[in-house]
Amino acid sequence: MPYVAEPWSFDDVLKLTKVSSAYWRATFNAPPLNLFTPRTYAALRTLVELLENDRAVKVIVFDSSVEDYFIAHWDLTTGEDKPEDEETAPIFDWANFVLRLARLPVVSIAEVRGRTRGHGSEFVLACDMRFGSIEKAIFAQPEAAAGVHCGGGGIEWLPRLVNRSRALEILLGGEDFDATTAAQYGYINRAIKDSELSAFVDNFARRIAGFDRKPLLETKRAVNDRAGLPRLTDLLSSMQDFVRACTWPETTKRMKTLFEMGIQQVGPVEKDMGHHLHEASLKMYGKTEDAQ
Repeated sequence: MPYVAEPWSFDDVLKLTKVSSAYWRATFNAPPLNLFTPRTYAALRTLVELLENDRAVKVIVFDSSVEDYFIAHWDLTTGEDKPEDEETAPIFDWANFVLRLARLPVVSIAEVRGRTRGHGSEFVLACDMRFGSIEKAIFAQPEAAAGVHCGGGGIEWLPRLVNRSRALEILLGGEDFDATTAAQYGYINRAIKDSELSAFVDNFARRIAGFDRKPLLETKRAVNDRAGLPRLTDLLSSMQDFVRACTWPETTKRMKTLFEMGIQQVGPVEKDMGHHLHEASLKMYGKTEDAQ
């Protein structure tokens, strides 16, 4: 029988279950939108520390309990919050965190249903593998369309996975990508029918969990070395660019417009963000070619 990993105090944002000693699941659980908050980040940092120190676990699957949303995006209302120890703030420590995740002595898999945009997309990009529901998964990097710079790794991960031109299409267009297109591009591993997704991922995770730990870890380490991970300096530079972009006057104006339209609320803007980001330009300038 699965059992909850103890001690664990983050069930309000991330439920942790040990399917077995070798196979864990972490379920994003912050309805209604699964926004990425400082508490979400605290939960993930704690989880990574557990995974780094547990010598039995071999694979972890990330999924969501919230219908329509895997991780909507960063919580824009807490973007300026800083904990007492600024070093551990999501913005300032994120570059180190995603590299820790990518280098974990554990295989990480994202089982994606619903929307995962911005910080959510950058989180799943740092996982070892991504599988998405054909009917329900949506992927996007909407930062440029929202007036800022992509700062959490999208710029670093996507060209490695989808090539330069497709990365620019994703990053500059800010549109939503369904799982089928995402798989064709290389954004995710596979697009799978929703009715089959959980069984596929579960069977795959159990298969990995049944193998010896040492060859799994040595293979992952070798692939990381040969294929290359983003450089810490590049990740830090992108985050600095993001922080700077948040101060631009046109960005402040655009974010005000988006909040007036209903961003970060249950409704059409979050459901169809790609469309509404374009609508924001029309509201601000009358026609998009007049944007500053």
